[in-house]
Amino acid sequence: MLGVVRMSFDELVSSKWFLLLISIIVPLILLAVAMIFNAHICVMIVLLVWIGSALLMLYLPMHKE
Repeated sequence: MLGVVRMSFDELVSSKWFLLLISIIVPLILLAVAMIFNAHICVMIVLLVWIGSALLMLYLPMHKE
């Protein structure tokens, strides 16, 4: 089994790819599913707020002076 990397739960949760998945990818998938099934507008607004706040939380720490 070459190339198999075993990570502990702490390493997985703190990795940048997991943060990207939880903050951007999952809400985009949920937003697409909500649009396909004609979900209520409040669901779409919540998902957009989730994406926007995640982008702010990920961008602001890197942009401090």
